[in-house]
Amino acid sequence: MTQKYDKEFKLHAVQLALESGKTTSQVARELGVSQKTLYGWMSKYKEDPSAPFVGSGNLRSEAQTIRDLERELRDLREENAILKKLYVHLHQRPEVRYKFIHRHRSKFSVEKMCKVLGVSRSGYYAWRERPESKRAKRRKRITKRIHQIFVKSRRLYGSPKITQILRQEGERVAQKTVAKIMRENQLRSRTVRKYKATTYSNHDYPVQENVLNQTFVAERPNQVYMADITYIPTDEGWVYLASLMDLYSRKIVGWRAGARMTKELCIRALEQAYERQDPTETVLHHSDRGSQYASHDYQDKLREYKMVGSMSRKGNCFDNACIESFHSIIKRELVYLEKFKTREQAIRRIFEYIEVWYNRERVHSSIGFLTPVEFERRYFHAIRAAAS
Repeated sequence: MTQKYDKEFKLHAVQLALESGKTTSQVARELGVSQKTLYGWMSKYKEDPSAPFVGSGNLRSEAQTIRDLERELRDLREENAILKKLYVHLHQRPEVRYKFIHRHRSKFSVEKMCKVLGVSRSGYYAWRERPESKRAKRRKRITKRIHQIFVKSRRLYGSPKITQILRQEGERVAQKTVAKIMRENQLRSRTVRKYKATTYSNHDYPVQENVLNQTFVAERPNQVYMADITYIPTDEGWVYLASLMDLYSRKIVGWRAGARMTKELCIRALEQAYERQDPTETVLHHSDRGSQYASHDYQDKLREYKMVGSMSRKGNCFDNACIESFHSIIKRELVYLEKFKTREQAIRRIFEYIEVWYNRERVHSSIGFLTPVEFERRYFHAIRAAAS
């Protein structure tokens, strides 16, 4: 009759062999089991000391159930991760789903992705071996270029601007195509909500007539300057930004930032604009009715520079729309995307945004999707060419 041993017996036998100092053969003899059997028990024990001898009784059934559940959980987690990645691909044509599978094959199993996406493995492998068509190669090239433009734009441009840049480079492409490629590749502009801030207009200073009267068109640089103030939060308190825009090129020709919203801040921005641009003809200077711009000192500076003053109507934000639009843009593209600990940090980032990005790299739809500096340069180049 073959002797049967329960798991407790086996466990005690192994512990005795390992801890008593006796030889395995001696322990086997004492317990009346063969040395081979004891070695087998010891081997099983070393595989998993926390749950040895799971092959007997209900323990095996429970352990097996746990392992099955863990495996199912891993599968569900993998499928859930795949679904999160490919949500926008679920209703795309098979080629788009194949591309997703190919891009993520090192992270997820091909079999699992094919199952979740509802395509066959044979279809995927056949697609992978199929030579690329001219159309597919062109789409791949355009997709790569869209990625490059999007990243260069600091992830700010949407499909309208990217489409215009592609067209300037000679690509015949529809905006719908660009938008679709951006959706497929999860390229979303990171700009956020608009924000409006106004200056203090309840004062006793005289105000100028609204000469500009929402005529937001200029024929040359240094014909119309538009001025406004906004404020930017930091952990130390507000930073106030006074800006002047050239209406012709949308270039920010003067700006100053500081801890107080004073007339001196606005005057320093005006001085910078005048020194940089060195206008040779009369400039129309338009602003809101804020006390800084209506102050005697600021108006004296305008007369010194032979500029003509113009002010918005009371409570009409549309009269100064262009420069207010710039302040909305800098809020969406910089301020609401970063958190500034100090005023100094904020001013450094404002400098980089205006002088590097906005004036020299960011294209504007109102000036033919060129940068302000390039649009201004082309004007003076055309003037020199006509004079020679």
